[in-house]
Amino acid sequence: MKKLSLLTLLITFTLLSYSQSQRMVLLEEFTQASCGPCVIPNQTMHTLLEANPDKITSIFYHTSWPGTDPMNAHNPTDVSAKVSYYGFNSVPHSQLDGNLYGGHPNGWNINTVNARYAVPSPLSLSINQQLSAGNDTLFVTMLVQATADISGPMSAYMAVIEKYIHFNSPPGSNGEKDFYNVMKKLLPTKTGIALPTPMYSGEYVILESYWALANVYNISELSIVGFVQNPTSKEMLQSANLLEEPITAPHTNDVELTAFNNMIDKYCRTSFSPKFDIRNNGNTPITSLAIKYQVNDGEVLNYNWTGNLAFLEKSEIELPAVDFDLLGENQLNVYVDQINQVADDYHKNDTLTHHFTPALLTTRDIQVKIRTDNSPEEVSWDIRNSAGEVVFEGGPYTTPNLVHTHETVLPLDDCYEFKVYDAGGNGLCCTNGTGFYSLKSGSQTIAQGTQFGSEVAAQFDVLSVGVNELPANTEFEVYPNPVNGQLFIEFAARNNPKTKVNVINQQGQVVYTNEITTASEKNQKIELNTKSWPAGIYMINLDNGNRIVTRKLSVIK
Repeated sequence: MKKLSLLTLLITFTLLSYSQSQRMVLLEEFTQASCGPCVIPNQTMHTLLEANPDKITSIFYHTSWPGTDPMNAHNPTDVSAKVSYYGFNSVPHSQLDGNLYGGHPNGWNINTVNARYAVPSPLSLSINQQLSAGNDTLFVTMLVQATADISGPMSAYMAVIEKYIHFNSPPGSNGEKDFYNVMKKLLPTKTGIALPTPMYSGEYVILESYWALANVYNISELSIVGFVQNPTSKEMLQSANLLEEPITAPHTNDVELTAFNNMIDKYCRTSFSPKFDIRNNGNTPITSLAIKYQVNDGEVLNYNWTGNLAFLEKSEIELPAVDFDLLGENQLNVYVDQINQVADDYHKNDTLTHHFTPALLTTRDIQVKIRTDNSPEEVSWDIRNSAGEVVFEGGPYTTPNLVHTHETVLPLDDCYEFKVYDAGGNGLCCTNGTGFYSLKSGSQTIAQGTQFGSEVAAQFDVLSVGVNELPANTEFEVYPNPVNGQLFIEFAARNNPKTKVNVINQQGQVVYTNEITTASEKNQKIELNTKSWPAGIYMINLDNGNRIVTRKLSVIK
């Protein structure tokens, strides 16, 4: 649909393929305010870092051992994640450029740094930060640009640090009062964010994140150290300090279509109005866009947008409705044809594609389950028919962390849409506790999940089969699935005196077992906490003496 000329591609490739970037070496130092052997290495490293600011930067992580350290208490989770990642059990400990060196700080020196500094990096990083007007939130932006072709997995981090912390009295037992580049928060998460791979010379990604300030000694000392690492080999690909000047965009006219906001995976309706976000990634304000969109091989439709977006400003666009024939496999394409009445300078990010299939065919018998999070008053849901009329609804709720089960028989055969709303805008996971939603018809799961923003939707197609009673929805249920906290296993005893439940990991090890004795036909429910289980696939076996039924469970972090 959009092509660069071959000549332009060849010129671009020639100019960028051989211009790698100057490397900045990263020291990740693990120390502790009650670690006696840490004092002298900390002083030595601080001297080396101060003398070589253009060659090496640093992040100091304060562990929970061997004694007291308030700087660890401020964020033990992120520190623990890094300790587990590198796999050591004593401090002081240095990780130099990821996998270049790992061990006691006396095992490396400026010569080690110089040798690594001489190795070009395939990436360049530019980082900015901005404090909110209320001085309570730090917004961080990082530009990652490939200056050589690079493949393999890559994870990007933006580490918030406090550059200098001084105590009038030592906070630990080793006598230290001055601490440098102390890690406060790893953004966007403790495991970073995966970058697209491979990246070819000239390609780039702009990352944005934020942190609600907590346990900061001096706001004026906050800064950022960004880095990109191969999560498998642990090699550090590039690191960088905070820029004093604003980030310069790679291109002049450049819009990014970031994500669809209202598209779902299965449809029974044959018309929709796509919504998506755009961001100005170019140095010139965006005042107009010519947008084209198409479903399958249908007509290519045009939409002209006008506005005024400065660099990194965003806007949501809703396109006029498009009608289509619903096929077995369907594809929506949205792309920018022109920006400011000229061609977009960078075509990698100006197209969005969404694949979808027909909705499930179900009976009229419907079951909705909602497990509230810590803010039940924010959660509600409804089911609407094709005319937009509400035919079944629930919430808001009053009790946190409680499973609510709602059952009904829908009045007519129709295409229905189920929506769950969260007034707080953070779904049912994870900043506000862990809840979930589930929609079923008989043994069919139409929709389930925990993570979404303000709302999440699913469509389903009802065909009458003359069933007047609800089927046994809870013969053997495992929910939510995937899970990252509380797990529920629910089953009907069916007068079997004993039912055995086993949960087995990928190594064949039984991580949970329970034998339940009951004479009741009522549904039995087991509640488990999976927080300590490693992420992966588990099998749940239910043995009632007559048969063994298995369900697959995905544990996520």
